[in-house]
Amino acid sequence: MSREVKIGLLTFLVLVTMIWGYTFLKGRNLLSPANELFTTYEDVTDLNVSSPIMVNGYKIGTVTKIKLNPKDVKKMDVFYLIDSDYKIPKNAVANLKSLGFVDGKGIFLEFDKECSGADCAVSGDELKGNTISLLGSMLGTEDISQYSTELTQSARSIIANIGKEGEPGSVNETVRQLEVISKNIAAITATTDKLMDNSARNLEKTIQNMVSVSGALAKSNQRIEGIISNLDKITADISKSNLGNTITKTNETLDVSKSAIADLKTTLSTTSQTMTELNAVLAKLKNGEGSMGKLMNDKDLYTNLEATTHNLNMLLQDLRLNPKRYAHFSVFGKKQKQYTLPESDPAAPKEEK
Repeated sequence: MSREVKIGLLTFLVLVTMIWGYTFLKGRNLLSPANELFTTYEDVTDLNVSSPIMVNGYKIGTVTKIKLNPKDVKKMDVFYLIDSDYKIPKNAVANLKSLGFVDGKGIFLEFDKECSGADCAVSGDELKGNTISLLGSMLGTEDISQYSTELTQSARSIIANIGKEGEPGSVNETVRQLEVISKNIAAITATTDKLMDNSARNLEKTIQNMVSVSGALAKSNQRIEGIISNLDKITADISKSNLGNTITKTNETLDVSKSAIADLKTTLSTTSQTMTELNAVLAKLKNGEGSMGKLMNDKDLYTNLEATTHNLNMLLQDLRLNPKRYAHFSVFGKKQKQYTLPESDPAAPKEEK
């Protein structure tokens, strides 16, 4: 056998081995016959090519390809090979279930018994598909509703007993403390509302009292002017020597004066209260509170005003003594003589001694 023939045979064997290995890795054994079936699913998350086909936990085939359903692009067609030694009936159900938390998903075939003859699925047949969730694959579809009912009842019982007196645990104690805190906050809020209402009423009364004091002062001024006018009339009557009429009028005036004096006492009382408030305002002015107080107690402002007044006096005095410095004019067009600074210039800076 020539060298070229040997190289050709070796190359052929290598190619055959590579093709067989590639198909074997994809889950298809070229040396054993198999049937290719397919199932349509709406969601094939975690299902991959080479995922197992299981029957009662035993692998009998492998997924070969996954592609879009030509009739409905929202569904996926999953093709898989099953060893022809296993007789799969056409009514078998291909359940897509999880293999675990990290192993992805696989297809689990479920049927009652092996088929015979025309009841067996052949290559190209479609099996009915069903998707089972992770919880269903762990617990079983029959037990999910029971577990869900028991879990719901337990959760309701726990929630209903949270915070009840006598229930142990830090969560229950925290809930009880929160209930006490919420009651205290509600009581504090109610007390604050009452205080705010009382403060608003007192403020309204204070404003009304100030208005009354102002009105009383205005009325008192008018009455005092009336008393003075009456005294002037009494003096005029006495000067006319009509003493009897004057005394009568004087008595009447005295009666009016008594009434006015009584009103004056009331006015003085009100005025005393007003003076007290005025003293408080003057005290604030003296202490430099407010804009007016700062203006009255600002020494720099007084110093600046005094300096400004002094400079203005000097300017007016210099203008009076030396008007030619500020105004140049000539009656006959003669050139004004240049101003000469006098020896005793009142605006000249004084020498420090």
